[in-house]
Amino acid sequence: MDWGFVGNAHAVRALQGSLRAGRAAQTYLITGPPGVGRRSFAIRLAQEIWCAALPEPVQTSDAYQFLDDANAMWRTAVRRGHRDEEPDPDKLTAADGRRIDLRFVLTAYNDLHVLRRADHARDIVIDGVREWGAGLYRTPATHPMRIGLIDAAHEINNLAANALLKTLEEPGAHAILILIAPRAADLFPTLVSRCRVIELGPVPSAEIATHLDATYALTADTVGQIARAARGRPGWAIRMARDPEAWAARRGAGDEAAAFEAAPVPARFRAVGGLLPRGRMVAQTNAALGWLRTVEVEQSHTLRSAMRGHPRGAHPERRAALASAVGRLARLRATRRALIANVSPRLALEDLALRPESGPDDAQGGGRGRR
Repeated sequence: MDWGFVGNAHAVRALQGSLRAGRAAQTYLITGPPGVGRRSFAIRLAQEIWCAALPEPVQTSDAYQFLDDANAMWRTAVRRGHRDEEPDPDKLTAADGRRIDLRFVLTAYNDLHVLRRADHARDIVIDGVREWGAGLYRTPATHPMRIGLIDAAHEINNLAANALLKTLEEPGAHAILILIAPRAADLFPTLVSRCRVIELGPVPSAEIATHLDATYALTADTVGQIARAARGRPGWAIRMARDPEAWAARRGAGDEAAAFEAAPVPARFRAVGGLLPRGRMVAQTNAALGWLRTVEVEQSHTLRSAMRGHPRGAHPERRAALASAVGRLARLRATRRALIANVSPRLALEDLALRPESGPDDAQGGGRGRR
């Protein structure tokens, strides 16, 4: 089966070879930076398993099309940044009329089971893992195997990790389990040891640009801009190519981030108030993390420019510019660690605005307290 996958051809060939040789694993962990194509890789893996006994072209089969990336079900099952994704409600109404908190989202249909945390939740809870795992022990209804996918598996909490370990140790006889995470190090070693790890790495900009140019009606200038902004993430680049409004918003956010970095301290401090939405701390933290990603991209451009202008024996001003760029990037990453450690988003961003570069406190892990 032709995967039509952009980049990481070695990973595709290795997995297809093992499947053809009858050495398929029951548990997989797909890692890589967000936007590199981890979910698309998981979809292709599932299609390869479901369509193995079907005649070519398998792309016309119901099994393939059900798992196709264009299936609207994926807009609920996983979070991919599409504009038409509906936010999860805080509560659901049970059959007896009770209102219950929505802590996880489990999409189970047609032998496919996808688990993720709810948008407003901080992690994936044990009830979600148990319900997800229980469904995978049933005999498949319409396909050779049941496919169980956990999106952002690194977001499970400790209790949920223990429940997941039991499922990974004794998966159902007719189930393939797929976990998605940025890095294997983000999961407990006991979980990783039960999985066949597939590492997806950044894809060269030229390869991304070639795919965009051949697939989408874009100008050469736009193709080059998106490919460079993707920083090795073909999935992100494809999403921008498909959605001109999202690309325009991304460019606008980049301009705002550059202006924030170039502004004096008082102006940056005043701007923090407009960066965070009203509502729960989880929503504010997610917004702050998204903003930091954009600022980090802009600051990385500044760092590259400073490095190009720093030959041996460079003028002291150039050396100072390089040191400032490195210190600012370290400061941004310290703020990210503080947010992950549950520091108030507003306090973390105000601290970022007031202290332009990293200092001794940041070396201790960032953050000055917990809310």
